Amino acid sequence: MNPNDRKLLIVDDEPIIADGLQMLFEEQRQLKLDVSATCSSMEAIELFERVRPDVVLLDIQMPGISGLELAGRMKSFHPEVKIIFLTGYDQFDYAYKAIKQDAFDYVLKTEGDDKVIAAVTTALDRLEYEQKLQMEFRHAQIQLSSMFPVFRQNLLVALLAEQMSDLPEMAPSMVEIDEMFRPGRKVVLILGRFGADRLPLATRGIVQLTVEQILQAQLLSETFRIVSVPYSEDIVWFIIGQEQMVMPSMLVSLLEDTQSILNNQAGCPLSFAVASEEVSWLEVGRKYQALRRIMVQFNLHRQEGIVVEGAFYQDKAAMEEEREYSNLVRMLPRVGILEAHLQNGHQESFLKLMNEFCQVLSGIFSRRSLHAMELYLSVCRVLLTYINENQLSGKLSPELDLSLLYNPDSMTAWAERAHFLSKTAAALCDAAEMVRKYNTESTIARIKDYINHHLSSDLSLTALGKATGFNPSYLSRMFKRDEGIGLHDYITDCRINLAKSLLMNTNMKIYEIAQKSGYDNSNYFIRTFKLLVGQTPQEYRNQD
Repeated sequence: MNPNDRKLLIVDDEPIIADGLQMLFEEQRQLKLDVSATCSSMEAIELFERVRPDVVLLDIQMPGISGLELAGRMKSFHPEVKIIFLTGYDQFDYAYKAIKQDAFDYVLKTEGDDKVIAAVTTALDRLEYEQKLQMEFRHAQIQLSSMFPVFRQNLLVALLAEQMSDLPEMAPSMVEIDEMFRPGRKVVLILGRFGADRLPLATRGIVQLTVEQILQAQLLSETFRIVSVPYSEDIVWFIIGQEQMVMPSMLVSLLEDTQSILNNQAGCPLSFAVASEEVSWLEVGRKYQALRRIMVQFNLHRQEGIVVEGAFYQDKAAMEEEREYSNLVRMLPRVGILEAHLQNGHQESFLKLMNEFCQVLSGIFSRRSLHAMELYLSVCRVLLTYINENQLSGKLSPELDLSLLYNPDSMTAWAERAHFLSKTAAALCDAAEMVRKYNTESTIARIKDYINHHLSSDLSLTALGKATGFNPSYLSRMFKRDEGIGLHDYITDCRINLAKSLLMNTNMKIYEIAQKSGYDNSNYFIRTFKLLVGQTPQEYRNQD
C-alpha cells in the first residue's frame, strides 16, 4: 500500500455488491486507491474512524444504522469526506433526502460500473482541488506574518487620514495585526517636520529611526512603545501607553537633545509639535491635524523649534473657530469613505457616515466659512456623481431641488444645508433600492423565461450561469432570496408541471414525456414524479 494513495471505503449490506465493488476499484490502478469494504454498519464506523477514508460509497438502506445516519456520523467526524450514496429503485425517496443532506453524489445500483467509477473519480478530483486551495491558504497565512509590519504602516496612515469610519467594528482585526491597537490603549502624538525642503529618502529614514530609538531608550520600554510612520511631508511618532501617561515636559527635554544631535551630526534641522494629551486610536487623525496647524501658526516649517499643543493663549472666539475648523478638517478625508459606501451599495454605512457629516455642518455658525463650504461641496460632488452615473435624476422626486447640490446660496444656515444633504442621501438610497429591485425582478423574469423554454435541456447552475451571465452561486442565492424557493426546486416544479400537462393533454409515451421534461432516465423521472405528486405518471394519467 502506498501511503500517498487515496482511501475508499465501501459499505453495503450485500456481500456480493461490497466485494464486487472492492474488486472493481482495486482494478482501477490509475485511481491509486487503497480500498476497504464492509457489510456491517458498526464495522463501517470503526473502519471509518481508523482508516479516515477520502471517499465513501455507502448503501442508503443499511440494516441497524441507516445509511443516512451513518453519513451524518461520518460527516461530523470528518467533514471533508465525500459520500456517494448507492441506492436501488425502491429507495429513491431516501436518495432525495440524501442530496438534501449534503451528500456529494448518489448512484443507482442499476446504472452500471462506469457510472460508479465516474462518481468516485469526480469526488477524487474535487478533493484534489480542495486540497490545493487549502495549501494556497496555508501558504498565504505563512506569508501574512511577514507582511504585518507593512499592514501596521498602512493602518497608521489610514488612521492619520481618518479613512476608517468603522474603526470600532475593525478593532478585532486591528489587534490581529499588532497588540498595540488593542482598544483602550492611549496614544501621544509627536509631529516632526524638516527645515530643509528636499532631503534624501535615506536621510529621512535615518532621522525617523533615530528619534524612535532615542524615545524608546529614554522612556521605560515596558511601559511605553514607540512606533513611527512617514506621512505627507511629515514624520509622526506614536507613544503608546497602557496606564501611565508620558509628560509633555519630559518629551520636550528629550526632543531638544535629539534636535541638537540631528543638526550637529547630520545637518538636518527638525521641528516638533507635541500633543498635550493622550488620545484613542479613533482620534489620532484629529490630533494630527491640530499639530499640523500649530506648525503653520508658529512657522516651524522654516525654523527649528518645539511647541507643545495648548501652550499658548486663545480667546473664546479663537477657540470656537478652532473647534469648528478641527471638526471640518477631520471630516474632509472621510469624503472618500462616504463615496465608497455609496458606490458599493453599503447604504446603512453610507447613511450613518452622512449623519456625521450633517452633524458637523449643523454645528457651524459662521455663514461664510470656506472650510464648511469645501466640505459641503465635496459631499455634493459625491451625490451628484452617483446620480449621473446611475441615471437617477428622473427617479427622484421633483420636489427635491438638485440645483442646491452646486448652488446652495438660497439656504442661508448650515443646519438647513445639512438637512438638505440628509434628505438627498435618503432619497438616493430609496431610488437605488428601487432600481436594484427592478433589476433583480427583470433578471429573475429572464431566468424563469429561459428555464421554461429549455426544460428539456441542461439546467444545471453552471448552464444557467453561462446563459444569463451570472456567477452560479450568486444566481442561486439571488433567486432563493427574492423568490423564497431554491432554483433546483423551481426547475423541478416546472418540469413536473410540464409533465402533468403532457400526461393529460397528449398521447405521448411516458419515456417521451420524461425526455421532454428534462429527464434522460425514465425510471428516475417516474420516481421523482411519484415522490412529488404522490402518484406514478401512469396513475396520474388514468385518474378521472
